[in-house]
Amino acid sequence: MGNSPFLYLTYNVALLLALAVLFDTAGYRQRVTLTYWRQVIVGLFIGGIGIAIMLTPWTYSAGIVFDTRSVLLGISGLFFGLIPTLIAMVMTAALRISMGGAATLTGVSVIIATSMLGIAWRYLRRDLYLT
Repeated sequence: MGNSPFLYLTYNVALLLALAVLFDTAGYRQRVTLTYWRQVIVGLFIGGIGIAIMLTPWTYSAGIVFDTRSVLLGISGLFFGLIPTLIAMVMTAALRISMGGAATLTGVSVIIATSMLGIAWRYLRRDLYLT
């Protein structure tokens, strides 16, 4: 890819659109509860999308990267629930730790915070989107 930050962020947005396809395919609109194993599989897919997003960031400087993983994890917590989001959170946090750099702690903190905010919002505002 080129050096343009917009190109990297556009690729990240395309991966977020893949999450919308996953949401529609997984049947979350029709069913409120899914089996445990189906939630694990969805979590692995979301984690895979998160890893793909993290592997194509816009690098500001060595170890400081910008991508849309916080958007992915927040939306995941809101629409997919606890189990898929926790799986995606662990996968993306492990990758961020393995990447290292100056902002590793900040990156992992953002992953945890946005995941928890999405999950919290799901349970606080359950009546808005599950009816």
